[in-house]
Amino acid sequence: MARIFQIGGLLLLAVAAGICDQNKGANAPAKKEAPPRKNGGAAPKIGPRLPNPASPAARLFQATPEERERVIEKLPAAQQVRVRNQLQYYDGLPKGQQEIMLRQVERFNGLTPEKRRAFMLQMQNLNALPPARQLAVRGALRRLQVMPEEQRIRVLNSEQFKSMFLPEEQKMIADLSEVMLPPM
Repeated sequence: MARIFQIGGLLLLAVAAGICDQNKGANAPAKKEAPPRKNGGAAPKIGPRLPNPASPAARLFQATPEERERVIEKLPAAQQVRVRNQLQYYDGLPKGQQEIMLRQVERFNGLTPEKRRAFMLQMQNLNALPPARQLAVRGALRRLQVMPEEQRIRVLNSEQFKSMFLPEEQKMIADLSEVMLPPM
């Protein structure tokens, strides 16, 4: 019975995310093409990808292939592609990295509704940053992701950190790093 409620909740969240994606596309300005990169177009390697534990795909990490497919086929076509790509990325990770991602999803699900909304807002804010600032913030999150809690707090309170990031970026990094830390 609980499994039915979980799947129903996943479907509801997936549909809500799909509606938000559709609305976002209608009001979004046209994207400018990024300048060519020096290294032949490959993205710079800073560390592991930062998954969003609030994404529809994250809620399907532990689902069976049949359960995944039932949820995915109810999504809009563009979102189906994104979710399948995220699940393929997750399935291709070593077990240790999969466990880290699962713990992040569990940590996100354990937040209060207010903190979940704040986390999702910070993810939106991160994605709205200019590309250079996004790269800097994502790099900081990747570095913090592998630190023990005490070291993470020291870094977040250090003058060097504060001099590298605007106050809004500091809060964004602190808020997002609470969920994106690996299990200790």
